Amino acid sequence: MMRFPQTLRSRVKAFRDDETGNASVELVFMVPLLAVITFGLITFFTAFKAKTQATRAATVIADMVSRETNPITPTYLTGVSGLMDTMIETDETPEYRLTAFTWNQRAGEYRVRWSKHDSSHGALTHADLNAVSDRLPTLKKGQRAILVETWVDYEPLHSIGYDESSTSFENFLVAAPRFVPQLCWLASETDDTIVPRC
Repeated sequence: MMRFPQTLRSRVKAFRDDETGNASVELVFMVPLLAVITFGLITFFTAFKAKTQATRAATVIADMVSRETNPITPTYLTGVSGLMDTMIETDETPEYRLTAFTWNQRAGEYRVRWSKHDSSHGALTHADLNAVSDRLPTLKKGQRAILVETWVDYEPLHSIGYDESSTSFENFLVAAPRFVPQLCWLASETDDTIVPRC
């Protein structure tokens, strides 16, 4: 059996029992760690707040649109943009898209009735809508629904836990008209010759 020399054992014991030292050494080790933890928590909670605002805004718009009995107009869309700007603090230009759609039983696919947007994503087409059919609910023949999509950019305060680039929070909500069978689009409120698109 191998034994440590008596002097080595006594030195190790003396080092273990020694309580003299300088607190600045511990401070040097702990301050960077505490700073990383603090900035990480701040980044996480601000990102969580931004995501919550984006989700809340999309939910409010979906609920608001589902209650409409009159056709959606350009003025209405301006109001939706203003509402988004008010509810979102982290993005000066939040984007949205409203799409009324139905299920075509004969063709076996979803059909866009109208799609309006205030975004760089453009209006939805039949092909675009069917490409995300796995995210859409099953509709009865001729039943109408409204798809609300929002995009909110978020730039993290610190790069801890995030990429240097900004993050985009996307929301994808489907609502059914509550008080009318379908929600129409009217391109002008003053021109009586324009027929609403339903």
